[in-house]
Amino acid sequence: MATITRYATASGERWEVRYRTPEGKTTRKRGFTTKRDASAFATSTEHSKSTGAYVAPSAGRVTVASVAARWESGLAGLAAKTRETNLSAWRTHVAPRWAEAPVGKVKPSAVRTWVTEMAAAGVGVATMERATGVLRQVLAVALEDGHLASNPAADVRVPRRQHRARGYLSHAQVEALAGRLEADDAALVRFLAYTGLRFGEAAALTVANVDMLRRRVMVQRSVTETGAGMEWTPGKTSERRTVPFPAFLADDLAALMVGRSRHALVFTGSGGAVIRLNNWRRRVFLPAVMAARFDDPDFPEVTPHDLRHTAASLAISAGANVKAVQTMLGHASAAMTLDTYADLFPDDLEAVAARLDEARAASIGTFRVQSVSTESEKAVPA
Repeated sequence: MATITRYATASGERWEVRYRTPEGKTTRKRGFTTKRDASAFATSTEHSKSTGAYVAPSAGRVTVASVAARWESGLAGLAAKTRETNLSAWRTHVAPRWAEAPVGKVKPSAVRTWVTEMAAAGVGVATMERATGVLRQVLAVALEDGHLASNPAADVRVPRRQHRARGYLSHAQVEALAGRLEADDAALVRFLAYTGLRFGEAAALTVANVDMLRRRVMVQRSVTETGAGMEWTPGKTSERRTVPFPAFLADDLAALMVGRSRHALVFTGSGGAVIRLNNWRRRVFLPAVMAARFDDPDFPEVTPHDLRHTAASLAISAGANVKAVQTMLGHASAAMTLDTYADLFPDDLEAVAARLDEARAASIGTFRVQSVSTESEKAVPA
């Protein structure tokens, strides 16, 4: 058990706490001005030892930067794009503020102040989410290695995102956009708007992935542009998925694949190279959108990813249920689909009630209720 001893100094009496660490080493904490503070420290120390949460005072002296070096080594298993984004957030936003700070001195209030300062400086919410997430990960490593008793960034939140309104295109607007593009790019726009594939998934499709007889494509992988080049990864979900495409797309796809080997890409850039999203968006897609908006003021501002949202919208308006849309888009669950597109599914509770009423009447006939003074209410056939 911890012991408390009073001792004298030139400025007055002080209190010292002696205790043993979980390893059996005797240590002491000096300088408490009141016995109450010394007792509180002794109690909390004994409690942390009994619960396994004890952290030696010296353990918190390591800097955030030294822990970040161990955190960085753990990023090797991540996709290159994710690793690159995390390291950028560390260098740009986290390190300038926290690199030299001892991990034991990082307090929740200081982290919240840092978030407030970023917001005041005009840092975007998405960037703040990434930066606080990186700090949280680094401090989690410190916690795991015994430098902290708890993660001071665990419960710190950033301002809520103000989501941009999604751009849903109608059938006519999809065709208007495609009509402003060359044949290959027009085919890609129609394909994205009617299958819901992510851009990277479409860019990674090969001729062998397209089943023209059944009008289906097999989504097996995705390609993403990173600072180090193009990264090929499995699709977003762990399982492969098969996505149908409308019959009118068959001619477009056939024209793209004619004369190509089974391993050739379906959608390509110049010279048959992998199509790059940033380049395609800037040089092809955005000029076509601007032209469409010039001709039609009601044409929404859309991004290539909005074509995926358009596919969901067109499928739901055609009567697709939640499970079908989930499978088409490759969402992990139907709940995710509902959370993402709840505004598109009709609120048909009144129609459900009406159909229940009709089904009951058809099944058991019309009933009337007769009140009997000496008996409980009975249902009597009409």
